[in-house]
Amino acid sequence: MIGVKMKLSNETINVLKNFSTINQNLLIKAGKSISTMSAMKNIVAKAEVKEDFPKDFAIYDLNEFLASLSLFSKPELDFNNDFVVIKEE
Repeated sequence: MIGVKMKLSNETINVLKNFSTINQNLLIKAGKSISTMSAMKNIVAKAEVKEDFPKDFAIYDLNEFLASLSLFSKPELDFNNDFVVIKEE
């Protein structure tokens, strides 16, 4: 699974922005579904997105991740075995 690349749609980025208000940490599982739960477990959200994530990956600080994406005009996620790289297409 070295070098699987994908771009995030504006809709998915908006979902991630909304999820960041619920929980700063996010585990995205392989597939087209993203879900989150608040720390107090009283708010749960789930969204189906256009992208098909090739593998599970975790984001420790969702706001920092989104800020990093905003540094690029056309960000691309490059999935490697143990990490994800954000780069320009």
